[in-house]
Amino acid sequence: MTPAQLLHTLQLTDSLFPVGAFAYSDGLESAAAAGLVYNADSLAIWLDHFLNAVFVPCEGLALLKCVRAAEKGEWATIRSIDEDLTALKPAAAIRTSSRSVGKRLFKTYAGIVPDSDFLSIVETWPHCNAPVAYGIVLFHRGLEARDALVAFGYVRLVGIVSAGLRLIAIGQQQGQALLTRAIDKLPGVVDYIVRAEGEPLRSFNPLLDVQQMNHRYVYSRLFRS
Repeated sequence: MTPAQLLHTLQLTDSLFPVGAFAYSDGLESAAAAGLVYNADSLAIWLDHFLNAVFVPCEGLALLKCVRAAEKGEWATIRSIDEDLTALKPAAAIRTSSRSVGKRLFKTYAGIVPDSDFLSIVETWPHCNAPVAYGIVLFHRGLEARDALVAFGYVRLVGIVSAGLRLIAIGQQQGQALLTRAIDKLPGVVDYIVRAEGEPLRSFNPLLDVQQMNHRYVYSRLFRS
């Protein structure tokens, strides 16, 4: 990764970049309301479950497949991956949130990068799941697949910890400790995903799925999912 690529990656993964991800908890809010996630230890378990059961077999693997397909110019394959991701999300709110973040990423990135080829992708692909959108954007920035996986994994982990800070009784110091713990696991997780590149996308997360679907019934909500 060149210094310029590093700086642009930091820009894309910064909370200042307006993709709207801060508005979604991906089921963490309903889990907190139900008392399933209530302190630093239980949030650590939630982070581990995300890495092992969501990022490895689904979101991270989807991003890797998209980068590989983009390298070959196989846009039909990327569209198929995008459709698979949508089908694997049983909660309507999660399908909406993922595509909303992806759309905002596409639109904002296209507005700051003068590239007619990328703009044509945005115009013909207005809705896109977040892992696919990040895969395409990070590939456009010239990142290798592993670096793109690490960057997207960081985005997702930071989002979970940020939501946790607003939902449960933990402080900034505990939040940073949890994030550090999760980041330390990320390179090994990425290696596992790369080795599993030929496997199909899959998702079996009943606890997360139920909490994501129950979010609409939370009495007082801070997040949209």
